[in-house]
Amino acid sequence: MKVARATPSAFDFRVWIEKARAIGQLREVENADPHLELGAITELNAKRRGPALLFGGFPGYHPGFRVLTGAMLNVRTLGLTMGIEENLDTMALTGRIGEKLRLIESKTADYPIEYVGDGPVMENKVAAEDIDLTIFPAPMWHELDGGPYIGTGCVHIHKDPETGWTNVGTYRVQRQSKNTVGTFISGGHHGNIIRQKYWDKNEPCPVVIVFGSHPLFLVMGGSEVPTGVDEFAWIGAIAGQRVPVIRGPITGLPIPADAEIAIEGFSSQGDLQEEGPFGEFTGYYAGGRKPETLVRVKAVYYRNDPILLGAPPCRPLHDYSYFASVLRSALVKESLRKAGIPGVKGVWVSEAGGNRLWVVTSIQQQYAGHAAQAANVAVQCRAGALMNRYSIVVDDDIDPSNSDDVIWALSTRSDPATDIDILRQCWSNPLDPMIPPAEKDRKRLWNSRAIINACRPWDRVQAKDFPPVAEATPTLLEATKKKWAWLFK
Repeated sequence: MKVARATPSAFDFRVWIEKARAIGQLREVENADPHLELGAITELNAKRRGPALLFGGFPGYHPGFRVLTGAMLNVRTLGLTMGIEENLDTMALTGRIGEKLRLIESKTADYPIEYVGDGPVMENKVAAEDIDLTIFPAPMWHELDGGPYIGTGCVHIHKDPETGWTNVGTYRVQRQSKNTVGTFISGGHHGNIIRQKYWDKNEPCPVVIVFGSHPLFLVMGGSEVPTGVDEFAWIGAIAGQRVPVIRGPITGLPIPADAEIAIEGFSSQGDLQEEGPFGEFTGYYAGGRKPETLVRVKAVYYRNDPILLGAPPCRPLHDYSYFASVLRSALVKESLRKAGIPGVKGVWVSEAGGNRLWVVTSIQQQYAGHAAQAANVAVQCRAGALMNRYSIVVDDDIDPSNSDDVIWALSTRSDPATDIDILRQCWSNPLDPMIPPAEKDRKRLWNSRAIINACRPWDRVQAKDFPPVAEATPTLLEATKKKWAWLFK
């Protein structure tokens, strides 16, 4: 049954798709094989920062069932998702997203979820013995994956049994059978903390998993926000509209009314099955294959001709490295502001560094120790702490997203003997390829990180004896480009 609406929802994935088409950022692909071929096309498209790809016509599947990948590979599609549609470069977009998040923070209370009686996700309802997740074209993304992963661009919805806080998180999901899926949620993530509270009371943990939705859910579900922050309210505030949800008939959890595919189920402590390996964002199959928690699916809901959202990682650049780097950079910069660090001009969490392991912060130095302070906070705040390996601080004449600029600063403004400090036993997780398997088995999930000051030495800045940079001034360059414009077309 098709659900009619009086007004279009801001959270309808299909409206987003048509907007992407209108700006030339959507390509349709027919007859690709979900077994490896779809993943390889997606990987090649990510390397070139291409448009969103809408796959359909899968052999052996219902002709209307589709998969979309590459939702936010460039400034156009990420800007579309975040409601920022000016023509900006990456660092400008990062700054605008940071500003938007800061402005709406005080307004999130105005956007609580809106319970509705029905929605497109309820066009098809399946329960009990009729559940069959194999009807959906879940791709085998990489050659060494342990099976088809139905959830790479998915979001998990949990509710804290003690506080009532509803959390939206992104964690990978392997299809294990017609009515079970395997989940990987590492320690420290909110989804794991919440489900452990149920398990400590010998209760199963209720969960909703959404396998296709407006990309804004994926963006916010994958962002590091503090405990207690309502991602649904943030999503609503960004879109300027409350998120319509349906109360799950089985779990009571909110199900986005415009979702393409959603399941309700329960996970129980000790209910395990072998999961993985899976090609991850570090560029390795580092997690291996081991028992992970099952979700036993009690109901499946989906739209007519549903669209599964995929965001498979691999060796960077990959399907979600761009938007993850932009969002994490904006969040780290905001964390620095909240920590009282002045003079921060830009932050870039590198895609090549798995959008976690390499963070560069540019500052306008104002006092002795300023650079060290910024470098430490950048990789110990919530947004920057997990798995970081290198935190580099540069002067404000360096573009933190330009690797040539950063390497030049490292090479000419830092002294390895005095400008590198090491932090030890910092927050990591099982996907870290540098943690040996034996250490992972012992739950020794920490790493070290280098704090590198690649700013001009503060004492020499004060003494004004550091050599001037050998380049034309911006004024001269602009005048030259204007006069000789034909040379630089």
